[in-house]
Amino acid sequence: MLVCALTGTGCQNTGVTSTEEAQSLKTLTGRASADTDVSVNAYVDTGTYINSGFSFLNPSQLNKNRQAIGGSAYTEVYGFNIPEENRVRGIRWNTDDETTALWRPQGIAGFSRNGIRYLLVSWYAKDDAAFKGSRITLIDISPSSAAYLTYRHILLVQPDLPASPAGYSQYGSYAPLNVHAGGMAYFKDKLYISSTNLGVRVFDLNKIIEVSTGDTTSDKCGKDASGNLFAFNYRYVLPQTGYQKINNANPFSTIQLNTEGTQFWTGQYYSGSADASITPRIFGFPMDADGKLQNTGIVSVAPKNSLFADNHAHGIQGVLRKGNRTWLSCTGSPSNSYGSSARLARYTDGADDTVRFRWPYGAESLYYESQYNYLWSLTEFEPNAGAQNGSQVNRCIFAVDFAKYE
Repeated sequence: MLVCALTGTGCQNTGVTSTEEAQSLKTLTGRASADTDVSVNAYVDTGTYINSGFSFLNPSQLNKNRQAIGGSAYTEVYGFNIPEENRVRGIRWNTDDETTALWRPQGIAGFSRNGIRYLLVSWYAKDDAAFKGSRITLIDISPSSAAYLTYRHILLVQPDLPASPAGYSQYGSYAPLNVHAGGMAYFKDKLYISSTNLGVRVFDLNKIIEVSTGDTTSDKCGKDASGNLFAFNYRYVLPQTGYQKINNANPFSTIQLNTEGTQFWTGQYYSGSADASITPRIFGFPMDADGKLQNTGIVSVAPKNSLFADNHAHGIQGVLRKGNRTWLSCTGSPSNSYGSSARLARYTDGADDTVRFRWPYGAESLYYESQYNYLWSLTEFEPNAGAQNGSQVNRCIFAVDFAKYE
């Protein structure tokens, strides 16, 4: 997350248990409180660039061209340490997506449409593909579906054209969206993506655009003078339709809807080594019936976690809020637990510490599927990428029985 997700060096096995019941340390109160320093700007509609000349599709109309792997193969990735009795679902990408070093998965969300359950996963491009920005993946996860575990990558685009594009040819109308895409939330057909220093970018899943013109060189994006659409040889693009700037709460490493469906919660990623003196916080933003973040009633919490310096909850990759409790996907702790320096940390407002559980190496964001009481997450690293995994793959999607963590 935020490029340097894991410190991973010098980790020692301290013999901690899977639940690691916390010891009390003296630090900040950690209670949810009104945050008058944080504010949300009004929603900015950026959708005019697609108001004419484009036709739209929704998720059920897409051709999904890749096949994921189900079964229990996901437990074979490096650092997967979830107790067997807590596992409920698991998915591995096809070989190309599992091992590519050009894209890294980060955020996760989900929804149902016409009786089909879908997952969405966000990725950011890196190295030689960095100019392509970010993408999402739509995955059919309904076992009864004829398209079970098939998926399709969709390029994220936005209206601001770069003045001097590097590495590709930029045409008109739309351009790649170069964000880390660290977290995602879904609400009423809208997709909300955390944007590290801005706040929240919004996409309408009923406005997916099919790109009819192929690009065998994969180095063109936008709409040319003849009306041809290009997207680095992606078949579909999802255009940004708006955004909301959030002040004094960045960096935004993740975003998720609370279980009650009344607030969006964001988290700040700071590593536990380089940023030991910083106190990461999480923020709750009330929303209206249309999903717009409101500028009143904003709250913040500074979760504690005694694994990190000064008892701060560092390495926050994912957030889930229920009542006065928060579940945090945290990476980069200074201790190993069954091959991983990540933890799922459960924090109750005002407590002296978190209760911690085993969590896979390289774990990222969180998504709660209420219909099944599943808590979903994913891991990010390709071979030779993490601090510990060496040449082994550390990339999968998984769900646990949330009841075991409440």
